[in-house]
Amino acid sequence: MTQYSSEAGERFRKRLIVTAKGRHGAKDMNRQEAKEALDFLFSAEAHPAQVGAFLTAVRFKAATVEEMMGFLDAMEAAATLISPKVEVLLNCNGPYDGRKKALNLSVAAAIVTAAAGVPVVLHSNTGLPPKDGVTNARVLEALGIAAAREPELVAQDIERKAFGHLHAGRYLHGVERLRPIRQILFYRSFLHACEVMLNPAGAKCSLMGAAHDNFLERFALAAGQRGQEHVMVVQGLDGGDELPLAPTPVADYRAGSLTRYTLAPTDFGLKEANHHPCESPAETARRTEATLSGADDAHLDAVLFNSAVRIHLAGKTPGIEAGLVLAREVLGSGKAMAKLRELRG
Repeated sequence: MTQYSSEAGERFRKRLIVTAKGRHGAKDMNRQEAKEALDFLFSAEAHPAQVGAFLTAVRFKAATVEEMMGFLDAMEAAATLISPKVEVLLNCNGPYDGRKKALNLSVAAAIVTAAAGVPVVLHSNTGLPPKDGVTNARVLEALGIAAAREPELVAQDIERKAFGHLHAGRYLHGVERLRPIRQILFYRSFLHACEVMLNPAGAKCSLMGAAHDNFLERFALAAGQRGQEHVMVVQGLDGGDELPLAPTPVADYRAGSLTRYTLAPTDFGLKEANHHPCESPAETARRTEATLSGADDAHLDAVLFNSAVRIHLAGKTPGIEAGLVLAREVLGSGKAMAKLRELRG
């Protein structure tokens, strides 16, 4: 039998054996066991084959809420976190591998939200499989906004401009060490799911997306039970945090209580509409700027709806309808475009 150089290595060997027994035979981990397993995979002692085996085993077993919480603990323990000094911070996030189907208007909605007086932090990545799609980072760069700043500078951005973006390559050190293996495996693992649930700036409120209905409650519970006051998980476009102009399932965790409901644009006087297909980062940036400047209203309702949800979630307005009124004012007054110019500076 192989002898490991540490107790952690031997514990992981035993953990992998009981985790890799398939959906019906595998033993679930508690929060601490899940953290220890991922801590080991982040270490220099872990072999690439062990990383691949564990990612695959948990994929087939399916991660529990307790396991997700432990994985998140490990991911944030091996990251550079920030604590911007703002009264209320909204954390928004979609999949780190980006979009391939729907136009990314999450950045546009975040800019409107920041212009409405709600500090926002986004976090994403670039070049991650399986989608390797249009991420928030790529849209920001196409807009002329630096997307890969050092974490301490992002904290200052949030404090000074009410907007910041953390790039995985700058802050998510443990997970990024596994990037070469993820590139080879080329499928979604629990790391993809947990990246969505990260809270690297210590926000009390989060809006995040899930691709499938059966993930909504698990995401909301895993994120909320780690200390957030209000977490809204939506079955958004391409699994992102952007709601379509259509009825959308929501899992809402607030003060320890979880509720399920549906949000529809028609509830707030907006019409249902099909979403625009995904575009390149450059074209996405062009459409974003055209919407923020008032030069084109083709995507106005989508940006208004998503901005209103964000504004309300952060407690700026008592309801989404009032958030919609504020978002219209921000766009109509030129404040949103002014915020874009400020972020470029």
